[in-house]
Amino acid sequence: MIEVFPKKITKARIQLMLAQPHLASAIARYPLINAQATDWCDTMATDGYNIFVNPDFCDSLSIEETIFVLAHEVMHCVLGHIDRREQREPTVWNHAIDYATNLMLVELGFKMPKVGLINHSYRGMTSEDIYEELIKKYKKNPQAKDRVNSSIKSWDLHLAPDDIRGLSARADEFPSLEERKRLRISTSKDLVGKLQSMAPGLFDSEINQAKGGDVPWRALLARFFTGLRQDDYRMFPPNKKHLWREIYLPSIGTPGPSHIVVAVDTSGSMSDDELAIILKEIDKLRSITNCRLTLIQCDADIQKIDDFEATDQTNFKRYKFLGRGGTAFIPVFDYIRKKQAESFFQLDCLIYLTDGFGSFPKKPSTYPVLWIMTEYSHPNVPFGEIIRLNTK
Repeated sequence: MIEVFPKKITKARIQLMLAQPHLASAIARYPLINAQATDWCDTMATDGYNIFVNPDFCDSLSIEETIFVLAHEVMHCVLGHIDRREQREPTVWNHAIDYATNLMLVELGFKMPKVGLINHSYRGMTSEDIYEELIKKYKKNPQAKDRVNSSIKSWDLHLAPDDIRGLSARADEFPSLEERKRLRISTSKDLVGKLQSMAPGLFDSEINQAKGGDVPWRALLARFFTGLRQDDYRMFPPNKKHLWREIYLPSIGTPGPSHIVVAVDTSGSMSDDELAIILKEIDKLRSITNCRLTLIQCDADIQKIDDFEATDQTNFKRYKFLGRGGTAFIPVFDYIRKKQAESFFQLDCLIYLTDGFGSFPKKPSTYPVLWIMTEYSHPNVPFGEIIRLNTK
């Protein structure tokens, strides 16, 4: 059955596909159903596969707002938010998935309406992570959940697959859980490519949860590491293509970084075994890319600094960590800034191993920063990207 929609909705759908081609396959694949005749859908809704639209609601929105809300529903389907709720408290889960969805859409360049859930401190967190934060917040302050409900104008309903409202309005057969999962994997491919070009690794965990599994932290680290590319030309080694003619031309730099700085929070946020495992993985990636390493141990102050050339052998399993005092991140950033001012000190990135509880610099760095944090670490960092360790 072909649904008939007002021109505004049709225009919004076409503009969304043209402006965001990485979402085009998902927009075309998930059925759009006119819910104007229902007595329960005043705005928009989704059951994880079908998207229900009330044209009267869209009349109250601008074309940009209509595009955003439509994309919002599509993302709920692509990210499997309805299936991922499981036994979680519905209202809190609804808040969590709206925070996650809106953050991703804003990152993709959508213009968000003035009313809606957005909190940039949740950037890089999965819906499950955000849910846990909200549960703790609402337990401490039960009125906070009611305030969120009353302060936002509902854009949509999130219907369970067996909700009678969705069952009565569906036009076609509803796919099984496995079929929905396969569809999400298919429709998320272009989206993954787009996000990786804009914010490498930032939304990997959220997208992978939609596929039904956790992204191993090693894979995220490798993706971040290899995303740092050396594009400079150099004379040693020379370009081998013309050596037989005794012509020495420069060769392009090899993929990967040339110098990384790793800072270790030695205040006790991670065990020595955890630190050794992470450093071993970083060292493995470093050896592949022929990379220099500066290792800084810091609690409230810098305790030790070691420099390793690309060819140096390391054994972090027996490495002694110093400190175990308080935590401050500022000394590491101050040290790097001082070294950059004093000498020709260039770094491709800073990787900080910590639980995130400490004092941060007031201004973000000019170089990439990756925070490798424990599973139950501080949810907020003011800048940089986060990889959370799954210790299960």
